[in-house]
Amino acid sequence: MTSRQRTVIIFKSESDSTDVYAETLLGHNFNPVFVPTLCFGFKNLQELGNKLQTPDKYAGIIFTSPRCVEAVNEALLLGELPGGWKLLHNYAVGEVTHNLALSTLQQLFTHGKQTGNARNLGEYIVDTFDGSRDLPLLLPCGNLATDTLLSKLAENGFCVDACEVYETKCSPQLGECVERALKEAGDSVEFLAFFSPSGVACAMEYFRAHNISLEPWKLVAIGPSTRRALESQGQKVYCTAERPTVEHLVKVLLNPQDSRERLVREREQMQELERAAAAAAAALENN
Repeated sequence: MTSRQRTVIIFKSESDSTDVYAETLLGHNFNPVFVPTLCFGFKNLQELGNKLQTPDKYAGIIFTSPRCVEAVNEALLLGELPGGWKLLHNYAVGEVTHNLALSTLQQLFTHGKQTGNARNLGEYIVDTFDGSRDLPLLLPCGNLATDTLLSKLAENGFCVDACEVYETKCSPQLGECVERALKEAGDSVEFLAFFSPSGVACAMEYFRAHNISLEPWKLVAIGPSTRRALESQGQKVYCTAERPTVEHLVKVLLNPQDSRERLVREREQMQELERAAAAAAAALENN
């Protein structure tokens, strides 16, 4: 196929990684078209700034997105991150977030970049953390953050100081960019790729308002939470990338069957766990 025949509309806000995605996808014969889906506004930066000045009161910091790193930079008011943070247990979801912390926060190294999502990062922290759990982990987050990470850490005896530092909203450019992308690419559009549950919500709001069915296209989810968001909207997901990297996106676009087989295995494992839990509960009742 030609690149025109394999156009991918990517619902992803502009970032430093956009050029990398474009270059890599083009190199694999895909034509990427980016649609800015979300916009962000910072808040509570003075509160965050005060917390950042006291690393001795924390066990470390967790970054779940590039926006969290940007919020820390904003809160520092162009100043430097206190050196004490480098001695602590610091974590990041995904390579983009890890690299941004490294390049903008005085070479702050974070662990867990390979985990790819909040659920996996929580498990990684629980399995590898070797410090004292008496002090909290600082968690700058957005208004749409789920409780997945917080719950996992709390269940395992961690204290977390969550500080809401940005708001996520639908991009005012979303509708205009979707219309232009569909008009210019036309019948060559094969895939729609979604990067986050909030991105799914914004895109679906537009499609429903304009009575646009997604049936003609193959829907690609980046990460399991995005897949669940699409499915909760009644959409059929063609394939799911394990992690939010362009390499994982290209992998599932080229080999979608691997993604489907992995999903079947995951659901079978979940069913096994549910059956085991039900059997254990029944045994307790009988006793």
